[in-house]
Amino acid sequence: MIIKEPYFCQNASNVYRTKNYIVKQKVSLREGESAATLLISDDIYYARDRKRDCMYEAWFADRHPINGKRIKSAMFTRIYVD
Repeated sequence: MIIKEPYFCQNASNVYRTKNYIVKQKVSLREGESAATLLISDDIYYARDRKRDCMYEAWFADRHPINGKRIKSAMFTRIYVD
C-alpha cells in the first residue's frame, strides 16, 4: 500500500512528536552578528488528534523510537496550529 506523505512532513527537515503536539522543524543555517553561522529552526506545532496521530504512525511505522527527537538549534520560531 502506498501512503501519501502527511502535510506536516512536507518540506520538513525533521518531524517528531511530543505528548500534545506533532512538530515540524525546518532547519537552516543563517549568518548572525560578526559573521557567526547559526543553526535556526522554524517550528510548526500541530495539536495532536486522532487523524494526525494515524497519519504520523503510518508514515513513521518503521522509525524507532516512533516519536523521534528534536534537532537542537541556537534559535527557533514557533507557530501553533489547532
